[in-house]
Amino acid sequence: MDKLPSAVGKNEVVMTEKEFELPGYEILEKIGEGGTSSVWKARQLSLDRLVAIKTLFAHHVPDQEAMARFRQEAQAAASLKHPGIVQVYDAGEANGRPYLVMEYIGGCTVGDLIERAGKLTERNALLIVDGVAQALAYAWDKDCIIHLDVKPDNVLVEADGSIKVADLGLARFIGLHRRRQEDDSILGTPNYVSPEQSEGVADLDCRTDIYSLGAMLYHLVTGRLPFGGRPGSAAMDAHVMEFLPDPMDLNAELSPAAAWFIEKLMVK
Repeated sequence: MDKLPSAVGKNEVVMTEKEFELPGYEILEKIGEGGTSSVWKARQLSLDRLVAIKTLFAHHVPDQEAMARFRQEAQAAASLKHPGIVQVYDAGEANGRPYLVMEYIGGCTVGDLIERAGKLTERNALLIVDGVAQALAYAWDKDCIIHLDVKPDNVLVEADGSIKVADLGLARFIGLHRRRQEDDSILGTPNYVSPEQSEGVADLDCRTDIYSLGAMLYHLVTGRLPFGGRPGSAAMDAHVMEFLPDPMDLNAELSPAAAWFIEKLMVK
């Protein structure tokens, strides 16, 4: 197995909110921030171990019914014990804000790798996708859990090249909602979302993650964001109605087998 690039030269995250506090944990630094949540590196004092804590911003705290579902989903995620899945240790509320305590991974995201390299070699891209696929298969076979937001930023790479999938089974609650219409909420990230997610189908299964994994692989080997440059709703419509350019036209070094594999994953 090739050793993938390690996490070096990451930009320091600018703190934009009051520092998060949680009894029993020493908050060390903020290591990530999205539109609705932030991630903190912390030390769990009772076990003297490093953890990552993800918390929603105060203005994105869901209602009580959603919070009850959050706790149920967090319990299901915590039951997933697989070397390719970031372990969830605990979940709860602090000052009215839901949080997740998770395994701390000291590497980088696949999104970081693309940002630095532009695109990945076919071999390294397939190694990443293989690791993700094994984690997704385990979650589906064990408890019919699906991710709903498979993308490079949710896949972590450790220094030794090990692959870890983050946020598995928790997409509904940690900042992944996208507004499509006034009263219609879509889960996922527009450039990787499956056609059935784009159309708001409620009864989803593992095939939606398979499609998103194909969209991610397309991005990894071509360096081209699927339906990039379009607003979120337009990208989602494109996943339903259109097809991406042949990846071999964008990467002359890509093998026909890999191109076929991407097409197979992204069957609508």
